[in-house]
Amino acid sequence: MEKTELIEAFIFDCQTRGRTKHTLESYRGIVKEFLNLFPDPGLVNKHDLRGFLSHLQKRELKIATLKTCFSTLSTFYDFLIYEEMAETNPILPFRRRYLDKPTKNDKRQLLSVKSMKQLIGSIEPIREQAMLLTLAKHGVRRDEYLCLKDENIDLRRDEIIYPQKAKRNNRVLPIDDELHEILMEYKRWRAKHETSQWFWVTTFGGGKIHKDYTNEVIAYYAEPLGLHEPNGPLEKRLTCHCFRKWFTHHLFAKGMDETSIMILRGDSLRGKAWTGSYLEPDELTEQIKKEYSRCIPKLL
Repeated sequence: MEKTELIEAFIFDCQTRGRTKHTLESYRGIVKEFLNLFPDPGLVNKHDLRGFLSHLQKRELKIATLKTCFSTLSTFYDFLIYEEMAETNPILPFRRRYLDKPTKNDKRQLLSVKSMKQLIGSIEPIREQAMLLTLAKHGVRRDEYLCLKDENIDLRRDEIIYPQKAKRNNRVLPIDDELHEILMEYKRWRAKHETSQWFWVTTFGGGKIHKDYTNEVIAYYAEPLGLHEPNGPLEKRLTCHCFRKWFTHHLFAKGMDETSIMILRGDSLRGKAWTGSYLEPDELTEQIKKEYSRCIPKLL
């Protein structure tokens, strides 16, 4: 099978298995680069894999990126074995030896409540303040928050229903008093600018904001406060993902139980025998809402 045909067959297989468009494009790029260097994957040995790892390391890629590359290649070899084009998966032992090691510096920054309050309070534009307050109060992933539409925001019930995503189970998160007031003010601003269904819109044109804009906003306001070093190590940079860590840590610090935090984070409860009776799909129990109101820090 020609290289292009092999890649497309692999991508089609992954698509059939429900992989997202973003994941498919990532798979395509990694496998294409690998096959450019090693046209016959059935002949690849540990020396070739060491060479490929060295080839990637010369770009100064982060360890997490390297792990993603070889995880993709492992998925590719699983496909080859299933299609009877390979007998073994050489990535598994190689990955255990060279990549399955603790990453000492892979520690994201954790702000105190005081620092988060200082950051939110330093923002004057209502859109930007609403964006960061939503991230802090809900701890959602960037793509979950960016895909919000106006219809997802229910200020009457004080709930946001996040779009269905592969990594999110529970989609409903409560809106506390602080977030309610800020979202009300933002909706009034949005009404003067929106030309689309997206909740977070640009000032000019009213379309959906760019995926990188939120991190740009965080950096702009956090750097003068000493909360962000653009070229510093991971633990000195402040990004959207740090808000998820902040959300989780401070709910736990206030005494919320682990399972309630998992539900609010949208994590899977697979393996817990009582899950079915604990929570209906897309519905928060009153107990969790009360716990959330008690534990979520005040920021305004």
